[in-house]
Amino acid sequence: MGYKKKTDMRRTFIEALNHRRSYYHLGNELLIPDTTLIDVIDNILAVAPSPFNIQSARLVLLFNEQHIALWEIVEQTLQKIVSEEQFETTQQKLHRAFRSGHGTILFFEDEQRLNELRNNAPAYADKVSTWSEQSSGMLQYAVWCALEDMGYGASLQHYNPIIDNAVHEQWNIAQSWRLIAQMPFGRPKDTPAPRIQTSPAKSRRVIYGL
Repeated sequence: MGYKKKTDMRRTFIEALNHRRSYYHLGNELLIPDTTLIDVIDNILAVAPSPFNIQSARLVLLFNEQHIALWEIVEQTLQKIVSEEQFETTQQKLHRAFRSGHGTILFFEDEQRLNELRNNAPAYADKVSTWSEQSSGMLQYAVWCALEDMGYGASLQHYNPIIDNAVHEQWNIAQSWRLIAQMPFGRPKDTPAPRIQTSPAKSRRVIYGL
C-alpha cells in the first residue's frame, strides 16, 4: 500500500487487530500524506466483501474545513436536543475527541443498489438489509485497523439519523445513500483504557472434530 510505520515495519494482520482501539483525544497532525491514506482506503473498498458482490458501500472522506464542518453540524444539532446542563460536557467531548482530529470518514450504504439486489433476488429480499449492515461493519473494521496501522487513532460514532438531512445537504449526497457511521481519526493523544474481557474468548466458542 506504499506506507510505512515510523519503525519501518508494518504490523501483521493479527497485530493490527490487537492494536485497534477507540481513541477519544485526537490531534490534527499529518502522519502520512493524505493521498497515501486515500489510496489505502480505495484498496480496502476494492476488496471488501459485499452480498452478491453488489458493492453497495459508499464513503465520504472529509479533511480540513470539511471535517470541521461535519462536527459543527453535529454540535448544532445536539444543542437543539440536549439540555443546557448537559451540553457543555457534550460540546467538550465533540471538540476534544472528534473535531480536533485530522479527518472523518463517513460510511454509507447505497439503497438503490440494495433495492436492485432485492428485485433481482426476491427469495433473499428480506435478508438484504442484514447483509448490508454486516458488509458495512466489515468495511468499517478494515478501515479502522488500517488507520491504526498508519499511526492514526480513531473511533466509531453514530450521530445518524439526527444529522442525516444536514449531511446530505452540506455535501450534495445522493438521497439513496444511507448514512451508517462516522469515523473521526487523528494522532492519538491519550492512552486507551485496558481491554476488559467480560466473557473470555474460550467461553464463547465450541470445537468439534479435534
